[in-house]
Amino acid sequence: MFMIDKVNVILVFSVIFSGLYAQECNDEIHLGEGTFYGGVSGSSGGNCGLPVAADDFLNCALNTFDYDGSQACGACIEVTSSINKSVILKVVDRCPECDEGDVDIHQDAFKLIEDPIKGRIPISWKFVPCPLKNNDKSILINFKSGSSQYWTAIQFRNIKYAIKKLEYKQASGNWKTIDRVLFNFFIEPSGIASPMNLRATSVLGEELVFTNVSINLNEDIQTNQQFSNNCKTALDINNSFEAKKKAVNVEILEDKIYIKSPFSNWKIYGIYGTQMASGNKEEDISIQFLPKGIYLLVIDGVKAVKFLKS
Repeated sequence: MFMIDKVNVILVFSVIFSGLYAQECNDEIHLGEGTFYGGVSGSSGGNCGLPVAADDFLNCALNTFDYDGSQACGACIEVTSSINKSVILKVVDRCPECDEGDVDIHQDAFKLIEDPIKGRIPISWKFVPCPLKNNDKSILINFKSGSSQYWTAIQFRNIKYAIKKLEYKQASGNWKTIDRVLFNFFIEPSGIASPMNLRATSVLGEELVFTNVSINLNEDIQTNQQFSNNCKTALDINNSFEAKKKAVNVEILEDKIYIKSPFSNWKIYGIYGTQMASGNKEEDISIQFLPKGIYLLVIDGVKAVKFLKS
């Protein structure tokens, strides 16, 4: 991990800000190192808790930053080596020791892009739609063992795009967001009455509503629905706002942040999406109170800068 003593950041961001960290629809290229490990084939042993078939080696573990509190779970990435060989992998695990941008790849998938004797290689990668099998294109809903109307834990499987948010409809008719945990379940500690109505939002902003879903601890629930948005659609929306792009000039010091561009408000989020601080108009922001870690500074709700508090 790198250290930041002082850095001036001048970046350009669209007014469309569809998510804090995970899968985006702009073909953003991530750079890092690729390594390999034995994988979790034939189990649900990855940090994502997703079942992986014994003969499925097209999967990987993402570094903690890009894992994004499990938002990347079930999404797919296309990894390319320096010899221009590529492979599409599903994110099923987290690599705690990896630096930002790094991917730990199933050893058999690693062989498809480089000679394993090299061990650690430079890679580039980007999020892509998950390829779905012709006979298995429906999103599946899984209820964690122990779920009931008093404590409910929900996981989505076989998704084309990563899920950014999950909500359930309350008796009042209002939708309530369900918090997500590191092992890739959306958990409502006070429980959800069964049957329930759920609303899932993809990282591309598409919403799917699943009605009359009953808690089932014996098998996954077939929804007969799947996210259909594609990157071209989302990019067309983004491009319509091209003229409204703005630059943000930020100076990040050890214990302060200076915002040098005109702005109205700011918020700082932790790596798992927790809001740590917010304010209005202050040109200098104290970050002395923040523990060491990676954070996101969001300015006016649309411009974002990642930074490391060391």
